Amino acid sequence: MKKVILFAFLILSSLTFTSCSDDDNTKENYAKLNDESYSLKTGLYYSDTNNDGTYESLLIIHSEGITYDEVNDEFSGQGSIAVIEIDPHALEDFSGNYTHVDNNVGVVFYPLYDFDNTGNGKAPAPEYYELDTFSLSIAKNGDTATINISGEATNEDTTTALPFEMYYNGNLTFSLID
Repeated sequence: MKKVILFAFLILSSLTFTSCSDDDNTKENYAKLNDESYSLKTGLYYSDTNNDGTYESLLIIHSEGITYDEVNDEFSGQGSIAVIEIDPHALEDFSGNYTHVDNNVGVVFYPLYDFDNTGNGKAPAPEYYELDTFSLSIAKNGDTATINISGEATNEDTTTALPFEMYYNGNLTFSLID
């Protein structure tokens, strides 16, 4: 009997150990522009139906320093933010694979957006990078999504495209943002 209990304990311990090691392999959410990395925390999305039965979607993935007040429909704080716009698309679920040749998809990245000083004359317009070429994959499952982007981005000051990549795996909350 002692051997059976010991054997059961060893099996349970190995299962627990294996389970913990899988958690250690969790990939961090990030955006990377050129060689600089930016941490991402959470995601919001907005979807609406167009008159022709198609859908438009807006996804906003941002860093920890930014918050969204759903009651007043406004952002505050400072941090990094990626905006993905898909308009129009045929299905309400915007999961899929997209590229820069899909004219209905746009991706913009703001390395440092200061919502607290935007529009009041205190700060210049935030620097942003538009992805000129990209590959975008979105897998949405209920309230979570996995988003992968890789491509090249430019802003008004750059003459050469900078490498860009982004990975997000986490909650994607529906909000009234528009």
